[in-house]
Amino acid sequence: MNGRFQLDLLVGRRVYDSEGRKLGRVDEILLVREGGRHGERYEVEGLLIGVNSLAERLGVARPLQRIEKRLKLRTATWHMENHIIYWEQIDSLEEKAIRLSVPRREIQTLSLEASSRGNG
Repeated sequence: MNGRFQLDLLVGRRVYDSEGRKLGRVDEILLVREGGRHGERYEVEGLLIGVNSLAERLGVARPLQRIEKRLKLRTATWHMENHIIYWEQIDSLEEKAIRLSVPRREIQTLSLEASSRGNG
């Protein structure tokens, strides 16, 4: 996918895999810094979906994780985990949806620590 557009318009869009299954909504956009000090630029690495990325953005992910551990809850269903959609996995960007070129089984799951962007 090439071109320029306003990234914040992707947040909240529904994401569908190549088989048409709804995976969730975009909660965050993961950027990486490329280049040196003067030639610095940012590129989209991927889109984060999942309840945990939203909880992290709201600042409640770690407390929820501690509660889950204390109560010995294991709610790790696909929709309760963080997932990253790599930019290369996107087939099309539509007005209200993002369609992927891969099935759900090829979407990578992230741990809370791996998806943390050092907000503290």
